Order: sequence, then C-alpha cells, then structure tokens
Amino acid sequence: MRAAELLHEGQSYVLNGIEELVVRAKARGITKLNTSALLAKLEAGGYFIDMSSLIELLNTIDAVGSANEKEIILTNALPPDADEENDDTVSKMASKQLTKKDRKL
Repeated sequence: MRAAELLHEGQSYVLNGIEELVVRAKARGITKLNTSALLAKLEAGGYFIDMSSLIELLNTIDAVGSANEKEIILTNALPPDADEENDDTVSKMASKQLTKKDRKL
C-alpha cells in the first residue's frame, strides 16, 4: 500500500507513530536512524507498513532531512513555527508526544 493510499484511507495513525519515534530520537540528540530498525520497531508496535511506504512517509516529516533504505538523517533545524530563541523545542515536542501516549494508557 502506498503512502498516499495510507493517508487517503484515514490511516494517519501510521504517520503519527513514525513521527513519535522520530521526535523521541531528536529529543535524545540522535541525528541518524537505521531505517530497518525503525521499520522493525513500528512492526513490533503493531503498525503494518512496507519499506517503500515508510520512506515515502519519512520524507513528508519536517524533522527528517532525508531517508533511504539504509538510514534516516534527522534535521537539526527547528520547526517553521518554533521560536528561534527557544532551543528546547524538540524536548517540548517529545514531551507532548509522551503526554499523548500516557493519555491513551
């Protein structure tokens, strides 16, 4: 299933799961991720996605500079709506994601 079809069919939860993992990695100061490891983590979390769809979705996320089958390079830039004087934006984004996850439990 292609990324556009995933989102079109209302399954944006896959994208949310990917974004959550990417934001957590950025919050920890990680700049590179192994694509296969991310795919395995998503599958272990109950997300059903293939490698090509994962790469397509990764390339739609602002926090991702580039993604291919080997690795994901995270940007160190702040999101477009971030306050440039505030250097803890990534930590705040990660906290929001963790809070959302806690509410689901």
